[in-house]
Amino acid sequence: MKRTVSVLLLSLVISNTAYAGIADSIRPYVEKYLGEDIAVKIFGEVEETILLPAIPTVSKDAKNIRPELKTSKTKISKEKLEKANLSFIYQIYKATRMTDPNENEVARWMNVMSQGGSREGVYRALVLDGTYAGRENTDAPITDETIEFVQYYLSTFLDKSISKESLEKSNFYTLKRIITEQTLEILDELTYKKMEDFYNWYAVFSAEVAKKYPSTFDNKVRVSTSREKHKKWAMYVPVQHVKSEVMIKLHTLFNVNNQK
Repeated sequence: MKRTVSVLLLSLVISNTAYAGIADSIRPYVEKYLGEDIAVKIFGEVEETILLPAIPTVSKDAKNIRPELKTSKTKISKEKLEKANLSFIYQIYKATRMTDPNENEVARWMNVMSQGGSREGVYRALVLDGTYAGRENTDAPITDETIEFVQYYLSTFLDKSISKESLEKSNFYTLKRIITEQTLEILDELTYKKMEDFYNWYAVFSAEVAKKYPSTFDNKVRVSTSREKHKKWAMYVPVQHVKSEVMIKLHTLFNVNNQK
């Protein structure tokens, strides 16, 4: 009730004010305290300033001779980084295998990352080992919802297409591994050519899937439909954290759509 009254009062104030710029100054507070959905109802959709970059062609030969990506030092403390890595291990297991890791697996991967191992390396190890291969060899069909998601995702974010007939013949586990791999290749191209494009791609992807699949995530950052917020987060954390978010989100979206 209190929230409804606040929305009505704000709507009256804004509709009767002579100052057109007041909406721009009030909107951030409405988003913070009442939520982005309420802000959209009051002010309407924001004109997007962060746009999806042109999707590059992956050059695998060039990738082999490129220097290692140099990034600025993380702004995250060592303690927070360890907590974030621990959370990543649990989330990537849940996303890729739909199960929790055991104590030995957690200890193993925490040790790998403490010695400089990357999140991308952990992910690749999980989807290329015998356990995951075993799942790819089982009968794991995909649903119509998954087919719809894949066609939407490929055409929008990878500039690719695939027929429904081809998807219907695909193994669920193989499909999500291959599409995530293709995505990582695109992200590598973007980081090599222009970091701004990398951040913009991530921001648009994260905001749009949050808008299109609102019940998929519960993390307050992941549910945000603001491209600006996603870009700001991405520019604050290491590149590996951004890529791990893409891995987790993609596999999670596959999982959720294939359960419908």
